[in-house]
Amino acid sequence: MELRETDLPGIGKKYDLTLENGKEVAIIIYSTGKREIYLMEDEEPLCTIELSDEESREIGFLLAGAVYQPIPSSKMELIMKEMVMEWIKVEEGSNFENKTIADLQVRKRTGASIIAIVRGEKIIPSPDPYTEIIKAGDTLVVVGTRNQVNQVISFCKKCKD
Repeated sequence: MELRETDLPGIGKKYDLTLENGKEVAIIIYSTGKREIYLMEDEEPLCTIELSDEESREIGFLLAGAVYQPIPSSKMELIMKEMVMEWIKVEEGSNFENKTIADLQVRKRTGASIIAIVRGEKIIPSPDPYTEIIKAGDTLVVVGTRNQVNQVISFCKKCKD
């Protein structure tokens, strides 16, 4: 990437970027805080985006990775080879019926985690392990290794004593 900076007296600054793919981007930062971003082709703008100072800062945080850091694809491939996600239906008479995740100690017993509960049309992400009661008809979204998830399936399907 190549970056060129130009003073715009009485207006602000202009930054011209040549991206790795050869595309040109021009950014003008006005003294007022307003920003304009231009996607260029043959020295003519193809697209223009106007942003307020606040919008620019929020987008900057996002682009800088302050809000979300993606996992490099090489690490993600390693994680995905080992990780399994399964949707497990809770039937009537299941060991899980009318209990909390904390009551069941799923992670302690199996190593897998319940990351969400699907209840009808409602999705409960990151359910509170102490207060969210699992009901017959719920679908549990479980993450772990294949062996761990199989243990949860087996544990869930057992009939109550």
